[in-house]
Amino acid sequence: MKYYKLIYDYENDDNYINCNVGDIVGMNEYITSNGMLIKDWNLPIFRYDSIEGNIMSDYVANVYRWLIVSDAFYTVVDNSALSMNIQYLPVKIIDTISNAETEMYKAANILDLVDALDLENSKYDIFELDDEKIISVEKYSLKASAIQGLDVFRLKGDTIPVFVSEQMKKLIEENGLKGFAFLEVAVY
Repeated sequence: MKYYKLIYDYENDDNYINCNVGDIVGMNEYITSNGMLIKDWNLPIFRYDSIEGNIMSDYVANVYRWLIVSDAFYTVVDNSALSMNIQYLPVKIIDTISNAETEMYKAANILDLVDALDLENSKYDIFELDDEKIISVEKYSLKASAIQGLDVFRLKGDTIPVFVSEQMKKLIEENGLKGFAFLEVAVY
């Protein structure tokens, strides 16, 4: 089975909204990327300028790089038979020009964090920052045995990227969900 790094579709986002201002009401900016169930959630507010972009895509670019998805995405995924462990948390999105508000978006908190990075077959650099070893991955390779049966997950120790199965990619594409792009990763 093929797997992909899920990325925002920068190539086709000329008129998509981009929430370049966010108020996460005192929460840690990495709260949705550590793989833990969130019990205390303050409604975050994201803002965009509709003059710069006014199309409400199904994956919204934002200052914190959270996976913010539309209700359409939630409905499609929730009604699928795919194996996903995702907590959806409400967010408010406001147009700074008209002050129009929408709460039809959710932050997707991916709960499956797996130790699946295959360093032997990945392309990466190692550097130190404050006496901590940091691995910067340029090209991912994943361990097949660690991701078997998963359709959406993040990697332990590298929690920003989201990875999806071929079935998840197909589900997004077949339902015409906008804002998503996919970069195939090697699986060994």
